[in-house]
Amino acid sequence: MFELPKIGKKAIELPHFPTAHQAFIFRAYEYFPPEKIADILGTTPENIIRAAGELGLPDFPQREKWIKNGYITIIKRMWHILPFEQLLALLDMDEDTFAFVLRQEDFLDIKLSDKPECEIVEWRELTAEEAEKTAQIKKDIEKLDFSGVQPFEFSYNVPELSFEGEAVFETRMIYLFSGLYQNAFDVDSEEYCSDELLEAYKKLGINGIWTQGVLSQLTEFEFAPEISKGYEKRLERMKKFAERLSRYSIKLYLYINEPRFMPEEFFESYPNLKGHIPWDGNACLCTSTEEVQKYLKNSIAAICRAVPEIGGFFTITRSENPTNCHSHSGENGVYCNCPRCKNKTVEEVISETIKCMVSGAHSVDSRIKFFVWSWGWNESAEKIIRMLPEDVILLSQSELHIPFNIGGVEDRVVDYSMSITGPGEHAKNEWRIANECGLETAAKVQINTTWEASTVPALPVAPTVQRHIENLKNENVRHLLLSWTLGGYPGMNIAYAAKYFYEHCKIEGSADNSLLAQHDFAEAFREFPFNIEVLYRGPQNAGPANLLFEKPTGYKATMTCFAYDDLDSWRSIYPVDIFEQQFKKLCSGWEKGLEKLGKDTNNETLVMAQAAYCLFKSSLNQIRFIRARDENRKNDAACIAREELETAKTMLGLMNKNAAIGFEAANHYYFSKGQLAEKILNCNYIIKQFGEEHI
Repeated sequence: MFELPKIGKKAIELPHFPTAHQAFIFRAYEYFPPEKIADILGTTPENIIRAAGELGLPDFPQREKWIKNGYITIIKRMWHILPFEQLLALLDMDEDTFAFVLRQEDFLDIKLSDKPECEIVEWRELTAEEAEKTAQIKKDIEKLDFSGVQPFEFSYNVPELSFEGEAVFETRMIYLFSGLYQNAFDVDSEEYCSDELLEAYKKLGINGIWTQGVLSQLTEFEFAPEISKGYEKRLERMKKFAERLSRYSIKLYLYINEPRFMPEEFFESYPNLKGHIPWDGNACLCTSTEEVQKYLKNSIAAICRAVPEIGGFFTITRSENPTNCHSHSGENGVYCNCPRCKNKTVEEVISETIKCMVSGAHSVDSRIKFFVWSWGWNESAEKIIRMLPEDVILLSQSELHIPFNIGGVEDRVVDYSMSITGPGEHAKNEWRIANECGLETAAKVQINTTWEASTVPALPVAPTVQRHIENLKNENVRHLLLSWTLGGYPGMNIAYAAKYFYEHCKIEGSADNSLLAQHDFAEAFREFPFNIEVLYRGPQNAGPANLLFEKPTGYKATMTCFAYDDLDSWRSIYPVDIFEQQFKKLCSGWEKGLEKLGKDTNNETLVMAQAAYCLFKSSLNQIRFIRARDENRKNDAACIAREELETAKTMLGLMNKNAAIGFEAANHYYFSKGQLAEKILNCNYIIKQFGEEHI
């Protein structure tokens, strides 16, 4: 059904390593045992251990966890080093499995973009010159500290909260901080969700956990049963997970985009089910057919019968996934070409699809909640809302379309804002219409982190969090979706939000002395140069892990994956001077808050604040470096590289204190300790090339 990404331009060179095989060993040694690396390079484990020692690498622990819970990190790290042949061998995957993972893992194929052209990497002995350069690398790496907490050793220290009175928000749903997106029910929940995490959520008043579900993987797809292989076991695991959650007074919610599109060959057997054909050549299962309507209803009902503890579902009917025939109508100039649906309106097709799924759930239990998200409804929103069944809950994006002026640049929020506080008039209007129709309302918000700084799991901007949730309370919203796949970290941000979950809330035995500093952080955060393209393509997520490049790479930044040195894409709508100016203002304001936090290095708020500063400071460094490099200001570029080196060292120290730094569920570890160590080598190389002495 899916294909591997096409081969694109030649891979980026990594001149801070003497040889290609050393670059591979340096990156792989953090994740794989010597035996596996040796197999890929065609040598012995003894040679790999020797080579790693020559590079100064420690014997990294936790390797067995990376391939299970950190494979996205590995794929990204190897994207510019290994050709497909060796990459698949490293991951122990065939082409079909790898292509499936890339598409189903939250559109990882799109985030990675084309596969760079890479040569086969082979083992060889070093020349005398290469050995001399390697000895310097060893000196640099042996100065670094990789101790402290290790990857995936998540721990949560949350305050005790006491709630009194009636619940203000009936549903308080969040994504598991350590959740699996693509295969949550292919393994037992204990593998990615600890009891400690669930206990933390319970203390904070969270009563819902959501995860993705695909109907054909959870129930038998009657038209092609072979693609549902193993669904019984997945349902069994889902049932056990829901039962496990119930012990913590938490319900399980499934996020679904249905019905999923199918390849052309499927419709050779079922031509009557073929609907709209989007621009990419696959086709929708037409929801105007009786067979597909029955499939939707029966599949949802089957899940509800198999998992009686389920809390409910939420669905996006015009998401990135082509589903119903009007889900992507008009995209790339291709309007609905389904013989049945082209004569129907968007609202007719959307509402009919929703009714099928809702009827399936409520045929089993009328208490099951069904949230319908207005994402992508655009100009059809009001008509769709007025055609919805009365037993659904309308979910709206709180900050959508809020206008802003940052640095003199005007725009509107599209997604994922914490720096700009909702709700906006767009969401309020949708809720007003829903209330007129007798529907309950829900708000999607981000209270921990966003793509503004996703690798810090809890941005310490308490005043912003509190103001947003209080605003939603005043709008009589009854349900909260508190995060997307990023933002599920259980910490003080949720505690601040929880102040409004019930009529009364008290934090027991905890006095947070950071609020003065957090006012400074919140004020500084308002200077973030917000725009959806900045969020997706800017350097602020990888921060100091993103390499500096001696010469322009020619690579375009990709969505939440590789920033490269693509300053034009980073800045999006902002003139380059304004873009740099806004990060300078953000850093200056953040520094004021840091001065008020003291020196308690074990304080979680301080660790989070310092990590956020590293992301913002590194972004400023990289903007300045690219401008200096391109203007041939070598001394300036070298000085900036020095600052960036220190920022990378600081972030490495923070990762030693808190394993959550750098982790984000949809990307696994956006950066690892080894990646920051490589950045330090990279900075030293740049400093040397631009005329400064080695440090």
